[in-house]
Amino acid sequence: MMMTNNQRIDSRLADGSAISWTMATWNWATGCTKIDPQICDSCYMFSLYPRLRKMGLPTYRWRPDEVHVHESMLQKPLEWKKPRRIFVNSMSDFFHERIPFEFLDRVLDIIRATPQHTYQVLTKRPWRMTQYGHRIGKYPENMWLGVSLGTNEMKFKIDHLRQAKARIRFLSLEPLLESLVPLDLTGIDWVIVGGMSGTHWREHEMRRDWAREIRNLCIQKGIPFFFKQSSGFKPGQGTFLDGRRWMQYPEDRLAHRSAAT
Repeated sequence: MMMTNNQRIDSRLADGSAISWTMATWNWATGCTKIDPQICDSCYMFSLYPRLRKMGLPTYRWRPDEVHVHESMLQKPLEWKKPRRIFVNSMSDFFHERIPFEFLDRVLDIIRATPQHTYQVLTKRPWRMTQYGHRIGKYPENMWLGVSLGTNEMKFKIDHLRQAKARIRFLSLEPLLESLVPLDLTGIDWVIVGGMSGTHWREHEMRRDWAREIRNLCIQKGIPFFFKQSSGFKPGQGTFLDGRRWMQYPEDRLAHRSAAT
């Protein structure tokens, strides 16, 4: 079956990403609802979605606050033979309440069938991740699980993440809105830090010392640290922290462990 022009565009958008810590995106679901005002109000999905809708892409024909799963996108990773780090559901939430667990079972079948890829799952709903974990037990080895937070009020999400039987657990502290130290990193394998981008970045500007605190803690604990960006209108601005790009990955830690054994 020949691909339509819109399907070709959708495919090109998937194989590649402007998000610096990943290589590709796999959006078998689109749309989301706001649950954490301090983070969700700055979420790029709500500004990007209408543009994709205007392009006529079939998986974006609804409102951004409507959640839909797409059978047509399930097989996408099977087409990619070269290993990739794949951000799953960059335009939704893997563990959204409107996505049935039965559909997640099918997603995990694809993940298990493509061990050459690494799947990065980032959620704002870790309590549902806990529920699904009780259903399946252990997550696939090539599936990294992470939670988003930027304030002390949301630290409870990390406790849910620690319960997940996953090979890699990570934090996305973006946008970082205040100092999070002290921060318990027990059971955490990777930390991403970034400031807010978009029109409201000046109102929520990240102090460099907040990022330094997290970086220093990661160094102390031997946890890979990824500094994504400073606060700024455009995403990806100010990627240096103290004259260096910090772009470490969990593989760095695993390689160090292997060398030590």
